[in-house]
Amino acid sequence: MVPELRFAVLGPVRAWRGDTELELDTPQQRAVLAGTAAGPRGRATFFRWARLVDALWGDEPPNSAVSTVRTYVSRLRHRLGTSAADGRAPR
Repeated sequence: MVPELRFAVLGPVRAWRGDTELELDTPQQRAVLAGTAAGPRGRATFFRWARLVDALWGDEPPNSAVSTVRTYVSRLRHRLGTSAADGRAPR
């Protein structure tokens, strides 16, 4: 059985798998984790991507903003040990 993931998003953004705190690399990845953990679960819609881009860059995002956010999400999934298909830990 894979230990459950836990998150703290009020105050410093942190994540644990079981009793082990996971290292979150960059402030941007922490912001993406907070934005996705605080939002509704489900498929990534345009609105959700736009909200994350806005949170990271405000009114002047780079042309590569969505691609960069996808990279942050991919790295977070790898770090958290979750599946890209359903967001759950692998069995």
